[in-house]
Amino acid sequence: MSQIIIHGARTRNLKNVDVTIEKNKINAFVGVSGSGKSSLVFNTIAAEAQRQMNETYPSYIRNRMPHLEAPLVDSIEYLSPAVIINQKALGDNRRSTVGTATDINPTLRLLFSRFGQPFMGYSDLFSFNSPAGMCKTCEGLGIATKFNLAELLDYERSLNQGAIRFPTFEPNSYRWKRYVDSGLFDNDKPLKHFTQEEMKLLLYSAELKSPTPKTGWYKSATYEGLIPRITKTFIQNPSKSYRRYLPEVQRITKQEKCPACKGYRLNEQALSCKIKGKHLGECLEMQLDELRDFLRSLSQQGVQPMLDNTLHQLDHFCQVGLAYLNLARETGTLSGGESQRIKLIRSVGSSLTDLMYIFDEPSVGLHPQDIQAIGQLIRAIKEKGNTVLLIDHDPAIIQLADTVFELGPKAGIHGGELISISHFEEWNKRQAAQQPLTRKQQESTQPNFFTAENISKNNVTNVSVQLPTQRLIAITGVAGSGKSSFAKALQEQYNEEIFYVTQKTLRASRRSTIISSIGLFGEIRQLYSQKNHVAASYFSFNGKGACPVCKGKGFIETELAFLDPIRSTCEACHGSKYHQDILQYSYNGKNIVELLALSVEDSCHFFSTQQKIAKQLLWLNKIGLGYLCLGQTLDTLSGGELQRLKLACHLDCKNKGIILDEPTTGLSTKDVQSLLTVFDELLQNNNTLLVIEHNLELIRLADWMVEFGPGSGKKGGQVIFEGRPTDAIHDSNSVTGMFLS
Repeated sequence: MSQIIIHGARTRNLKNVDVTIEKNKINAFVGVSGSGKSSLVFNTIAAEAQRQMNETYPSYIRNRMPHLEAPLVDSIEYLSPAVIINQKALGDNRRSTVGTATDINPTLRLLFSRFGQPFMGYSDLFSFNSPAGMCKTCEGLGIATKFNLAELLDYERSLNQGAIRFPTFEPNSYRWKRYVDSGLFDNDKPLKHFTQEEMKLLLYSAELKSPTPKTGWYKSATYEGLIPRITKTFIQNPSKSYRRYLPEVQRITKQEKCPACKGYRLNEQALSCKIKGKHLGECLEMQLDELRDFLRSLSQQGVQPMLDNTLHQLDHFCQVGLAYLNLARETGTLSGGESQRIKLIRSVGSSLTDLMYIFDEPSVGLHPQDIQAIGQLIRAIKEKGNTVLLIDHDPAIIQLADTVFELGPKAGIHGGELISISHFEEWNKRQAAQQPLTRKQQESTQPNFFTAENISKNNVTNVSVQLPTQRLIAITGVAGSGKSSFAKALQEQYNEEIFYVTQKTLRASRRSTIISSIGLFGEIRQLYSQKNHVAASYFSFNGKGACPVCKGKGFIETELAFLDPIRSTCEACHGSKYHQDILQYSYNGKNIVELLALSVEDSCHFFSTQQKIAKQLLWLNKIGLGYLCLGQTLDTLSGGELQRLKLACHLDCKNKGIILDEPTTGLSTKDVQSLLTVFDELLQNNNTLLVIEHNLELIRLADWMVEFGPGSGKKGGQVIFEGRPTDAIHDSNSVTGMFLS
């Protein structure tokens, strides 16, 4: 069949959607943030395609794979296998780099093993993740961790008094007992009186059997010094539960390039092998466009056939605006847009056809100049005989589509309907007829200027710019030109006066709600506690108030080994998550379950007498999230909703510099208008807004523009334009100005 046919899609906010999607075409799904695009494309179509694909595997494999929920839909027919190219990070393991994620590293290892001098002949010798190739000093991580003992230890205190200043080592904790029960120390002696040998034993000792342990010491237990124990548990391979201690690790440590391998991660033998004077570590550190030129310059017989696939990948990297990356870059440091483009590059090389490629806002993080290249790759995927489904708000991406599906008419409970199916030209005409973006008329008075001097970070070196205060400033430039580096350096240099709202997303957990994420749930539980004279924890579904049957989840999940789990509404609490006894307590006539079902808009009136709560809810309403329910869990929100929710937590301020990193990500024109209204209010409170942006409509409405370039990476980092956006149109140096015109 040449069509995917869907009947009765009801996942999340979808309202019995029936839709037919043409195969071997590009299909764009548009609508306001929260209108149901992700619910249809990702939570229904992609989820069912993955689930059915998983069912084809043997039971012993399926038992080890993630169990996917069946979407709420009457039927989906004629699905193709799905390749999902989303903005999720490629992984934040220190050993995962751009080179390992794209499989370019193995080719380079083979190259050096065959053609490097002196001849090695074994490619594992060039892997920093293999014992044969890794630097023994840093174990292939390229960094040495130096401990700040003054931060780790309180020398005035004894072990019994809590001299170890690190979480999980507090008095009476499990780890603390490993030291006080070891029998190796006088637990009442302040550390400043420890001998050199005692301090060495406390800090650096390898694992040993304690000769004189105290009562309570496990017979099989071994003693180990503080630094190796913290290094193994919290630094080298921390479990997910220990990653929350990262700020504490950063407090007690300082990371430097490994002195043995100079940060290249490889051992001395691997680094001694060179091609044209370069060892593998230097190749991995090259910008990708430089690496491509270096590899093309190699003339040894048999080299080029080995490198053909790698050179094609490097061409694609440069094509999609990622020439500034290098293969040594850790994947955990990549933005969502960068991760998505790398996944796209991996897919372009595939010779498989009749697949369904699903993209989540491929325009994210891209300058208009770079979007054209992305478009070429998406078309190439279609021309191989594949189906493309994409969600986006940028007309430059949407115009690639053969068919545009619009969901809405609004967001949340007011959306979830398929309101139009059309060609791009028809859809674009309707968009053009809508009210254009507007801002309040700015004061005609000349602004005061503030000079940020000698700003340096990454490819930005000693840059000085004049910034108008109490104005909206657009920071623009092609991907990798230095926008984020400039913003981070500015925030570091003027720490007290500026805060930076990054793109790092909120953790979308089933246990985290709208009001808990903005820090109001504690205060609301306290109101219920004071009114009803019971403990505040009774009003938390993660605490004493949780339904004892479903443990505060609101549903019961039955695991069926290799089959998909069956999820059903908890009969004890009817999905409310709370113990039924809690429902007798109320505040202003509503129990806690009824309160969590209130929309943000309605709750502004409900809490009108509670000034602090009402004020923060008002920001959520103003930023366009008034339709969300207070108790809605974050895993049900779209990317655009999560972005605005994070912004709303930082908007109640005066006389500050605020840096926003691509705040229009995931937003339609209507949503951006709500954002601009909030921006104008912030400016009236004497704040200065610096917005890293690619959205041309927003850039046009900014009061000032600072553009970085002219290229990316080493070819960027310079200010190529400062001034009003309208003046950039006539400035030949400005790349953005070409598109503004």
